[in-house]
Amino acid sequence: MKYMGSKARIAKHILPIMLAECEKKGITYWVEPFVGGANMIDKVPDTFKRIGYDLNLHTIAALIGIRDHVEELPDNVSEDFYKSIKKTEAHPINSWIRFECSFGAKLDNGYARNAKGANYAQMGLNLALKQSPKIQNVDFICDSYENLSFENCLVYCDPPYQGTTGYKTGAFDHDKFFEWCREQAKKNVVFVSEYNAPDDFECVWQGEIKTNFASNRKSATHKAVEKLFKVP
Repeated sequence: MKYMGSKARIAKHILPIMLAECEKKGITYWVEPFVGGANMIDKVPDTFKRIGYDLNLHTIAALIGIRDHVEELPDNVSEDFYKSIKKTEAHPINSWIRFECSFGAKLDNGYARNAKGANYAQMGLNLALKQSPKIQNVDFICDSYENLSFENCLVYCDPPYQGTTGYKTGAFDHDKFFEWCREQAKKNVVFVSEYNAPDDFECVWQGEIKTNFASNRKSATHKAVEKLFKVP
């Protein structure tokens, strides 16, 4: 699923690191408290028990739409229809439209269009058709990481990055999150994607990528150093 902050481009680099840790520790449960567009968890072998959580109910609804209703997802969406479903309740089809047909793939961020007349619904559907078979056994649950606690799991966290877009419900408390990670690492193996992390977190991979931040229908591209940290 096209999603702001997707890890699709770096999954091939960081997933093997985490899978190797699972094999070393005999871990068969994979959980993501910030599943986003499921562009990491869809690449985890289905031999794992996989659970993806997200605080955004529309994100979870859209993923359920891809998993269970991919044949119902539209290949064309008019601007009038897009506007008619804005701010409605979470729904597997409509929530998916509100991401995939929005500028920057950000929920309700304005009807996406470009000079070439791209069909964003068709582009999103093409991705959904590829992703749907890969997430058939994934459980998707709406909840905050603060309510979660695990044991003997691989916990992969991709939270809102410091200095970037966070939750509409309020600022993301990074210090509180990092402390939660430390607590979870007592009974699990915990990895975090971020640009920066506390000194006690071990950086096990880093790579420079191009990042697009879209605002007011203008885009700016710059290079950022993505990092994967292992929590002690």
